[in-house]
Amino acid sequence: MLGKTSKIIIVLFLLTSLLYLSLLPFIQYPVTTVLKPMPIIFLIILVWQSMAKSSVRLLLYAALGCSLLGDVILTLPIRMALEGGILSFMLAHCAYIVLYYQDSRFQIKRLFYFSIVLLFIACSYWYLSFYLGNMLIPVSIYLLFLTLMVFSAFQVQQNAAFIIGGACIFLSSDFILALNQFVFLNHPLANFLVMLSYFMAQFLLVYGLSQRQHREESFQGSTDTPSL
Repeated sequence: MLGKTSKIIIVLFLLTSLLYLSLLPFIQYPVTTVLKPMPIIFLIILVWQSMAKSSVRLLLYAALGCSLLGDVILTLPIRMALEGGILSFMLAHCAYIVLYYQDSRFQIKRLFYFSIVLLFIACSYWYLSFYLGNMLIPVSIYLLFLTLMVFSAFQVQQNAAFIIGGACIFLSSDFILALNQFVFLNHPLANFLVMLSYFMAQFLLVYGLSQRQHREESFQGSTDTPSL
């Protein structure tokens, strides 16, 4: 169960997400650098406030922290901003992969569903490869880590719906971002869809992983209670 403070933090996450999305067509650097990371900052606060010290909390800090860094870098008018953002989110995916691995069990029945996602990834990569130019290698490496992240999400045991859903939405967000970056060249609607799906994905992943941690803590507490 979420406490009152956690609910307030979630409301603040939603409000800052809506604020950024509503202002997105009208703002640019440096305002974007301030507003874009705010929802992720509130997710980090939510993790800090609602979860006990554990490897799950530390890895969530790492995943969200790298995502936050990537968000900021991508707003900066500097050379190599895209490459810096790719590296940051690649590290975030590494943290998520480790998180999923802690609660994973290979499930053959889910391979069918993942194969559909993998087909989407392959077709998307084939289409985008004609537009990537000198970014082909960085994007290919990033896509490998993103694919591993999604595959790992399909193997989790607890709160699978939230985690798989979040991972797939994250994938969709990155695909739209790639289209917007290399094909449509900064289409306003694409910008909106990228950020909407990105905020949704991060929230679902944090919620699913935090609830898993709470369930494990409750189970541990019940086993530690002496029987009469």
